[in-house]
Amino acid sequence: AGSQTIQIIIRDITLRKQQEAENARLIGAIEQVEESIVITDLQANIVYVNPAFERITGYSREEVLGKNPRILKSGRQSGEFYNALWQSLKSGESWSGNFVNLAKNGRLFTEEATVSPVVNRNGEIINYVAVKRDVTLELELQERLHHSQKMDAIGRLAGGVAHDFNNMLTVIVSYADLIANSL
Repeated sequence: AGSQTIQIIIRDITLRKQQEAENARLIGAIEQVEESIVITDLQANIVYVNPAFERITGYSREEVLGKNPRILKSGRQSGEFYNALWQSLKSGESWSGNFVNLAKNGRLFTEEATVSPVVNRNGEIINYVAVKRDVTLELELQERLHHSQKMDAIGRLAGGVAHDFNNMLTVIVSYADLIANSL
């Protein structure tokens, strides 16, 4: 009726601030982990990679966004390998295994990976997330250890054969000396 009024609307944003803080913590954690994290859409186009992915593969985030992870494909796995992987994912199950991939510079590296479907509140798959760890160095060290153990076993076998042969030679030489002295 011609008088001035002030209207104040107050909203409690505590929950939103808590969610923003939680999201910031999650993003910070994902950005800091040593494991490579890749998120793809339903068509397997990359929508997110963390810095570990960039460090391990040599590809920058900008180079891979919108591309298929097959850009890392080394040719070491068969088509059946990838078919089994996708059958698991499309049925809503997680898949775990190893990939031999190719970095941007041509270096082969082995990753231990778990790939899982991401579902929304309705249970529909909306993304796929892969958490991968570069195990190349560990596999090389295991191979060196295995080779070292084989060499040790061969050395022990050769030492044992030499010892037994030496024992037989001692007997032969002793009898030869006895025969020579008796003549």
